[in-house]
Amino acid sequence: MTAVTITVLLLVIGGFIAFAIFLQLKEQARLEKLRKVATLNNQVRQVRRYLDEMPPQYQPKDMKMWLFSRMIAIYDQLIELQPDPTLTRRRGHLAEEMAEFQTNKQKRRAKPMNDELLIIEIKRLFESFKSFLILSQKEKTIDPDVVHRYSKLLNFYHYKVNSDYHAYLARKAFLSGQMDTAVEMYKEALSQLTPIKESVEAQPTILKLKDLLKEIEDDLALQKAEEEITKNINNEEEGELDDEWSKFIEDSSFKEKKRF
Repeated sequence: MTAVTITVLLLVIGGFIAFAIFLQLKEQARLEKLRKVATLNNQVRQVRRYLDEMPPQYQPKDMKMWLFSRMIAIYDQLIELQPDPTLTRRRGHLAEEMAEFQTNKQKRRAKPMNDELLIIEIKRLFESFKSFLILSQKEKTIDPDVVHRYSKLLNFYHYKVNSDYHAYLARKAFLSGQMDTAVEMYKEALSQLTPIKESVEAQPTILKLKDLLKEIEDDLALQKAEEEITKNINNEEEGELDDEWSKFIEDSSFKEKKRF
């Protein structure tokens, strides 16, 4: 075998190896692209869930705005990897939704915490959102100070959701006239905030609950005082009637004796 033949064979073998490596790298790139697309689609669904299912009272406006912007950024990444008119249209609708929310001055209505299963789901949502914040920080898509602030809020909301549930039961009892139950439930609502009672975030809620509790307790004390006064008056009136009746009987007996 001549040197030329050996060289040609080496070139052919090298070409096959290079082509095989090229195909392998191309396949790896394709799989990596699919993996990124799948990850980004999961993130879109995840952020959409935070936007839709997290109750307004546990989602400050700036937090929701960040979620909108994060979701738009994810759509941009998807469109770059996989251009699609459907994705572009969805991104446009999301941008409109974000702009409408930003300009809306109407106060968002709180969602009642009236079911224990609902509370469990919301707590799971909080934990999921914490993990998403950590991931976003690693990807440098959110400032660490903002992550710290949101994490503190989520820790507060973890306890507040239980407090809100008992406050709902207290309000329900109050409206149905069950004052003693209302007092008990408001006390339990305060008790749920005990682990975070020193935090700045908890102070307005604690003060509000204390005011509501004091108002009901004052009403109950006033009601009992009025009942006691009414009872005393009735006893006095009954006593006076008994005295008058006794006098009447005595006077009648005296007159009868006098006639005889």
